[in-house]
Amino acid sequence: MSEDAAWARLQTYAAEVENTRDQHGALLLPNMFSLSIANLRARCRETHPAELNTQAAAQALEHCRSDKAATLRRSILAFNKLIGERNRHPAIQDLVPLAPIGDLPRLRDRPLDWSQFSAKFIASRDRALKVAVRNDARKKKDRFGDKLGADPLNGRDRTRRTRPIRNPEAARARHLNALSWLVRHAFEDRRAAYRIDSIEALVTSEAVEQATMRYIARAEASPVLLNPAQTSSGASILSALETLARRNDLDQDVIWALEDARFDHVDSYQTREMSAEREAFIKLVERNPAIAKAIVSGPRLLKAEAEAAFATWDDLGAHSKSEALHLSMGATMMALQLARSVRSRNLNGMIIGGPDPELIRPLRESRPWLDIHRSRVKNRRPIEGEIPERQWQVIVAWLDEGLPRWCAIKEIDAEANIFLFPGPNGVLSRQSFNRIWNRCVNRIGVPGLRPHMMRHVAATLWLAVNPGDYATVAAFLGDSIATVEKFYARGEGAAAAKLFAGVMETIDPTLAIFLRRT
Repeated sequence: MSEDAAWARLQTYAAEVENTRDQHGALLLPNMFSLSIANLRARCRETHPAELNTQAAAQALEHCRSDKAATLRRSILAFNKLIGERNRHPAIQDLVPLAPIGDLPRLRDRPLDWSQFSAKFIASRDRALKVAVRNDARKKKDRFGDKLGADPLNGRDRTRRTRPIRNPEAARARHLNALSWLVRHAFEDRRAAYRIDSIEALVTSEAVEQATMRYIARAEASPVLLNPAQTSSGASILSALETLARRNDLDQDVIWALEDARFDHVDSYQTREMSAEREAFIKLVERNPAIAKAIVSGPRLLKAEAEAAFATWDDLGAHSKSEALHLSMGATMMALQLARSVRSRNLNGMIIGGPDPELIRPLRESRPWLDIHRSRVKNRRPIEGEIPERQWQVIVAWLDEGLPRWCAIKEIDAEANIFLFPGPNGVLSRQSFNRIWNRCVNRIGVPGLRPHMMRHVAATLWLAVNPGDYATVAAFLGDSIATVEKFYARGEGAAAAKLFAGVMETIDPTLAIFLRRT
């Protein structure tokens, strides 16, 4: 029987027998066992299954992509179990090797030997792991509902875990693997690491930077390891280290180094998200480049409709009042997106009261300002800067006229409210936020415009008039210059700027205000 026919017969048998039991009720083959055989067949198709040995499996592993290596190893473990129980499968005994496949070499390096560390370090490590995976007890509200002297951000503090970990052992193993990765890549000579006696001395900003650079260089030099910018493995490891560092209150420099490494040097979900959103936005632009005028004039038009309704407020019915408030709220959402591009999560939960407001009203001769701390931004870069006067006029109309009426209708304590868009239970629900946004963009004739797309609207408008000014766009978006240049210097980003440049002569006067941004 040829190699391919032997693998096909073995795979067919596995598919028929998996998840079935023998006459004694014992499971013959586990569920999905045929997938393991299919994976082995794909990697070792040149070798007859009865002749598969340690050497052949090692060669297959050597030519396997790094992100598929773990799957191959699991398939070999499953095959070894079949070899050990070959007497239970007489129909394919001639297709199963006589001896199991031995231990296979590692692609990267030898495993870390934790027994080489001192007992003091192991105790420090175990304490850090315990803190990293434990659940925080939910804080009980006092009899005043935590309104007297309570931190208004306490309920949104992401350092406190309110959802239990389903598998603490798996979480512990994930953090332990991340620490192993740090030691294996940060220290050329592991004996230097073995002399460390605390977790604080191991997880440092210098160690993180060295480990990241060596990890990238090693992958780029290997013919089988994937580029860290094309796989999420590095990001997952750095994310686990960041969680461990935050939960154990390690130095802030360490946390920043982990964030910079995760977002700037390895694969980041932001770049993938940005690419998908940009593609959707470009399709919107290509259908009608004049939508730029509708977008930049949208806040003013929505505000005018809302104010017309406010002028006759007492004569309106419940539906008309709700519609007016939604228009004023939507005008504010769009104005903020044009003033300082923020992600929808930050827009939805923006804070205007308490000790640390994010939207700051001007006092005396000061200017309206947006100041969102880096801890509340997804890519950990602060969003701050002046809000242009034309956009501020739209926002202040909501603050002075719309918000008090909204609180009265929703029975929200206006004095205690700290949110720009409050809901009955705190911040406005995401479902309501999306519904109001969609209603307003449909009103101005741009259906399908999502809040996150507004980031690309702002960037494209600016680059259409100021080609190559990626530094300003990077500051506006809160992204790195390299990221902005990557997505707007060529391809669809450049095409969008060209389309917008063609309609600059007839664009709304609001754009002139926008383009004089300081």
